[in-house]
Amino acid sequence: MYIKYSFLLLFIMLTVGITNAQKKVKPLKTQEELSKQKVYRSLKDAMLNKKRVYILNLDNQHLLELSSKIGKLKNLQQLYIRNNKITTLPKELFMLQNLQVLALGENKFIEIPADIVKLKNLEELDLFSNRITKVPDYIEQLTKLKSLDLNWNQIEVLPESIGKLKELERLLIEKNKLKTIPKAVGNLTKLKELKISENQIEKLPESIGNLKLITELNLEKNLLTVLPASIGNMSNLHKINISQNRLTSIPLELGKLQNIEELNLSNNKIKKVTGASINLPKAKSIDLSINNITIFNADMKRLQNLENLDVSVNKLSAVPLNIGYASNLKTVYLNRNKIIRVSGSISKLDKLEELDLSDNVIEKIDKSLGALTSLKILRLSNNRLLYLNKQLSGMRALQELYIENNPRLNDFQKKQVKKFFPKTKIYF
Repeated sequence: MYIKYSFLLLFIMLTVGITNAQKKVKPLKTQEELSKQKVYRSLKDAMLNKKRVYILNLDNQHLLELSSKIGKLKNLQQLYIRNNKITTLPKELFMLQNLQVLALGENKFIEIPADIVKLKNLEELDLFSNRITKVPDYIEQLTKLKSLDLNWNQIEVLPESIGKLKELERLLIEKNKLKTIPKAVGNLTKLKELKISENQIEKLPESIGNLKLITELNLEKNLLTVLPASIGNMSNLHKINISQNRLTSIPLELGKLQNIEELNLSNNKIKKVTGASINLPKAKSIDLSINNITIFNADMKRLQNLENLDVSVNKLSAVPLNIGYASNLKTVYLNRNKIIRVSGSISKLDKLEELDLSDNVIEKIDKSLGALTSLKILRLSNNRLLYLNKQLSGMRALQELYIENNPRLNDFQKKQVKKFFPKTKIYF
C-alpha cells in the first residue's frame, strides 16, 4: 500500500512540475504583437525582466561567447548576435522552445550545432559569413524553417536532405564552394528567393523548374555553360541574373518568362541574339554587355516596357535593326563595339534620354537621329566622325554632347557643331 501511494505521489509531483514548467513559457506572439515589444540590447537588462523578453539584440558587441544565462529567457522568440566573435553556443540556448529567429551571421562558427534540431519553432536561421564547410543532414529536422542564410561560407556540398525543408521560402548560399545543386531543391516548392551566385556550379538540375514561386534568381559568377530547359517554367521570375558565367547562347526558354523585369546576361560568351529569346513584355532592363555578340536581330516587338538596354563591349558592326520597336527605351549603351554605321531605326526612340555610341568606328551619324527630341546625353567619343549633320539640331533637349578624340573632325566642323547646339555643353 505504501509503495502504491508513493508512486501516486511521485506521479502527482511530476505532473505538477511539468505543468509549472509549461506555465513559464508563454504562447508565441504574432509578428504584429512582436513589433510592439521592446528590443533588449544587453543580457544584463534582459535578466531584470526575464518573462517579458521576446527580442534580444546583441549584435556588434565584441562577444567571444554567449552566456548560459540565455536559457532563462523562456519566452525569447528572436535572438540576434551578429558580428561578434562567437565560436560555440551554450546548451541552454537550445532549451528555448519559443525561439523563431536565430541570427548568427558574421561570427566564427565552423559547424551547424547538432542541438539546433531542438528548436522546433525555428523559422529563420542566419549563418552568413562564418567558416562553415558542411550542411549536415539533420538540417531536415527544422521543419518550420522559412529562411536559411548560408551566404559567405566554405560549403562544398548541399545535401539532398535540404529538400525536406518544405516550408522554406528563402535559401541563400552565395559565395561558397558549391559545384552542384542537388535535385531535391526542386522539392522546395514554397521557395520564393534563391541566391546561389559566386560558386563553381557548372550545371543546374532540371528540377529547378518546379520552383514556380521564385521571383528572384541570382546565378552570377558561376561556371554555367547551359541552362536547363525547365527554367522556362519558373513563371513568377521578375529578376534573373546570369552574369559572369560561360553561356555561348541565350536559351530560348528565357523567352517564356513573361514576368521578367530585369535580365542580366553580361560577361558571358554569347555570340548572337536572335528569335524571341529576349522578347519579354514586362522587361524594363536587359544587360547583354561584355559578350561576343556579332549578330543582333532578335524579335523586339513586345519590349514595350523596356527602358534600359546595354549591349556595350561586344562586336556589333551596326545598331540593331529592330531596336525601334522598343519604343519606351530611355538609355541605350552600344559603346565599345565595332559599329560603322548608325541606322535610322534608332530615330524612332522618341523617349530616349541617353545614347552611348563611344569607342566605335563611326564616320557619320544619320540625320534622322535629329528626331530624338528627348535625348539629353549623346556620347560619340573615340570614333572617326567627319562631321555632324545640321538636322541633328532637332535634338532640342540635348544637354551634354561628347565628341572627344575624333581626329577627323576639323576645327571648322567643331565650330558648326557649336552653332547646331548653342545650349549644349560640348566636350571636344
